[in-house]
Order: sequence, then structure tokens, then C-alpha cells
Amino acid sequence: MENLSFEIISELILKKIEGRITPEEEEVLQNWIDSSPKNSQLYSKLSNTSYLHGQYQKWRVIKSNSHESRQAMLVRISRDKSNFREMAKNVAAVAVVVLVGVLSYCLYFSNQRYEALLAKQETEQYLSSIHHGQTKATLTTDTGKKVVLGDSPESNEKAMKSLNKVKNVGVAKPQNDNADRIALSNLETPRGGEFHIILEDSTEVWLNAESSLKYPEYFNKHVREVAVTGEAYFKVSKDASRPFYVNSAGHKIKVYGTEFNISSYDDEEFVYTTLVSGSISLQPQNNSGTELFLTPGHQAVYARTDSTTSIKSIKTDIVTSWKEGMFVFEDKTLDQIMKQLGRWYDFSYRFSDDKVANTVFMGRIPRYGKFGDVLEILEKSGNIKLEVNKKQIIISHK
Repeated sequence: MENLSFEIISELILKKIEGRITPEEEEVLQNWIDSSPKNSQLYSKLSNTSYLHGQYQKWRVIKSNSHESRQAMLVRISRDKSNFREMAKNVAAVAVVVLVGVLSYCLYFSNQRYEALLAKQETEQYLSSIHHGQTKATLTTDTGKKVVLGDSPESNEKAMKSLNKVKNVGVAKPQNDNADRIALSNLETPRGGEFHIILEDSTEVWLNAESSLKYPEYFNKHVREVAVTGEAYFKVSKDASRPFYVNSAGHKIKVYGTEFNISSYDDEEFVYTTLVSGSISLQPQNNSGTELFLTPGHQAVYARTDSTTSIKSIKTDIVTSWKEGMFVFEDKTLDQIMKQLGRWYDFSYRFSDDKVANTVFMGRIPRYGKFGDVLEILEKSGNIKLEVNKKQIIISHK
């Protein structure tokens, strides 16, 4: 088995790399690999695409610098192979022989196919490096001190204590009505991050990726007030004596002990406030407009361009699905979908044209799924193609 010609072995190795080897050929190759530890080591080296790519680039440089024609290069390789045959009694020589065989095969059967293979493998490597988001955030105090928080409650508690905070992962100082000012903390999640926090009054807040919550170290006995950017889900503790306010994008939400979701990203035209249970009202921050009340199952849509607000009925479980570990899209454009996925998986993308961006989709995607599976679902759900170019995903119609 060790006496197979280098032409056969090099061709089998290349077929194996390209994924076009037949079962019979693969058996021949495997027998050759198993017949000798040296063969096994040689195959491991030559099936390493990074190694082959490096050697291939060297041949390209030689070709470019010497101004050799394609035919002259092949003649030169053929001459080298004849010389190497005589040297093939040791492992190093065999490696060179097989490598030359592989490279000559690549050159002979077109550089484009080989480069396409490398591009495909580079794409697969890039996609495998993209992962779903995780529990992480940065807390900044009013004095500028920062701590990084993660998915370990014990570590978070220790970090919070370093800032003189004492409860869970949130703020928990007792009420203090004699303070001259209220110190504000800013909790920020990055792209690819999410976080759950419990405030001093036991109100719970879930922050989605690329979002922030600005809140006081403690609430006084008259009012509770916070500010949000990005997306957050609130479960507000009831306290009739202290109304709860959420400020976002030019308007104020008054909460009467309830659960609701707000999406207020700076790169989006609209701010969406969705009531799950209880009661809330919305009003411009300068108190100049009419107070609008929401009932459960309804969504307020605030337009940044003209500061108008409209109300519509909505399936709340679709809006809040991100909190439950799913992306649920119903009549969403591909542009809206990719913005959400981009924030969560932290990747860059662009559309080949506006028509693709405005394609409407419906579907469900696991929030904690593999990125490659997510792209496959999108491709199967519509007539689109996703490619990678310089670590950017290009989205186009098939």
C-alpha cells in the first residue's frame, strides 16, 4: 500500500479535501494512511488547508516574480516531480513529492477552484466563530467606577459590594429622603449580551442586547424613575404611594404596577411599548401632550420623526419572545430581523439591494441556537442567499 504513486495519493488527498472522493477511493486512501505512521503524519500535514494555502501562495509568488507562463510553470513542476521521485525514500522527500503533486493538480485544474475551496472553508471557520449572546453587562456608577457583570450571581454580588451595593445584582440602598441628590448608576449590555437586574423596590428588569438602564441607587418615598435605551422588559413592583416612571426617546411611561416591554433603539425609527398586564400611560417628557393609556394586549408606537403616537392590538408573546429564548417574527422585514440577530450574535452584514432588505418573513428561530443553523433557517424560509466576504455577511436573492 505504501507503493502507491504520488500522483494517485496527491489526487486522492485533494479529492478528500474538496469532498468529492468516492467511498472506494476513500478506502484506498485510508488504507494507505493506516499502513504507516509516516503516511498518517504526512496526510495530517497535507490535509491542513492552512498549510496548503501557505505553500500555494509561495508558488503564486514564484510565478508572479519570475513571469513564467502557465505552461512553463507546469513543465517546471513536472521536472521537480521527477527529481523528487528519486528522493522519495525518506519522509521529508515523500512530503515534498505529494505536496508538489497536490499543487500541480491545483494549478492544472484551475486556481479558481482551489481558491473557491479555500473561500468556502474560510467562510465556515468565520461562521463557526460567531456565537449567541450571553449574560454580561457593565455597571458604571455616578463617580465613573465600572464593574463587569456576568452569569455568576456570586461574582456579581462580590463586584457589587466593591461599589457598596448590597443586594443581588441590582441596586439596594435603603430610602434616603434627606439626600441632596440622587446618585445614578448606568447598566449597559453590549452587542451579544443580556442581563437581569432586581432594583431596590423589587422591580425586575430584563435588558436585551445593546441596551442600557439608568437608575438611582435608591428610590425616595415619593417617586421611582429610570431611563432606558434599547430593549427592556419590566416587571414593576406595585407601590401606590410611589409611581414608577420610565423615560425613553422623548416620552415618559407611567407604570401602575405591571409588566411591559419597551424597544427603543437609536437606529430604529419607532419606539414600541407593549403592555402585557396591568396598566400604563404614555406622555411626552415635557408633559405637553395628551396622556395615552394602554390596556393589556396593546402596543404604543411612537414615531421619532414627528413625535406622534399610535396604538394597535398586538400578540404580546411575539414581542416578548426574546425574553423566553426565542425569536418570533411575524410580518417582519429582513432588515428588522437582521438588526435583531446582529445585536444578539454580534456580526456585521449588508444587503445587496433595498429589495432584499424589505423582504417580509414569518418564522421562529431559537435564540440560543448555533449561528449556522440560524442562517440555514433564513435561507430555507425565503428565496435568499447568505455569503461571507471579509467577515461581513452579504444577503441577496438567489
